[in-house]
Amino acid sequence: MKKKIIGIIVAIVIVLGLSLVVYNQIIPDEYVPTDDEIALHLQLDTEEDVGLLVYDYRADSYEYSGGISNADGSLIQHDSDNIVVWNREELNHLSDSFELSMQFRIITEYVAPNYENVYPDDITKYLEPITWEAHFGESYFITITGDKTNGYQAVLN
Repeated sequence: MKKKIIGIIVAIVIVLGLSLVVYNQIIPDEYVPTDDEIALHLQLDTEEDVGLLVYDYRADSYEYSGGISNADGSLIQHDSDNIVVWNREELNHLSDSFELSMQFRIITEYVAPNYENVYPDDITKYLEPITWEAHFGESYFITITGDKTNGYQAVLN
């Protein structure tokens, strides 16, 4: 009787282990955008944590502004991967490919985000803009490096 119970437990453990392997193959760890989305992976690789990550962007002739902050008021970790997803509707039904230009701003201390994305100059660090041909259904990886003393830079990987 004990051998039968041990055999059943071993079989259950094997089935659960195989299920986990199959699940990890079917459901990837990385966000995969649909055909009408663009996913931006904004990887921070900075020397210190930051208050806010603000971005002004232009998709063809439309201009937008957005940003990332922690709802609890904590700093964004210096090594965090932040994902931003936009769909066609949010970008005004653009064609399948279009020019996308972004300029990031690092707000070095936490301040409450505001709709206008206007923050004190003494804690705002501007990065050089980056521009590329974007396509719906694609993911783009941008790494932000640097520190508040020497400045920051954004690179499209």
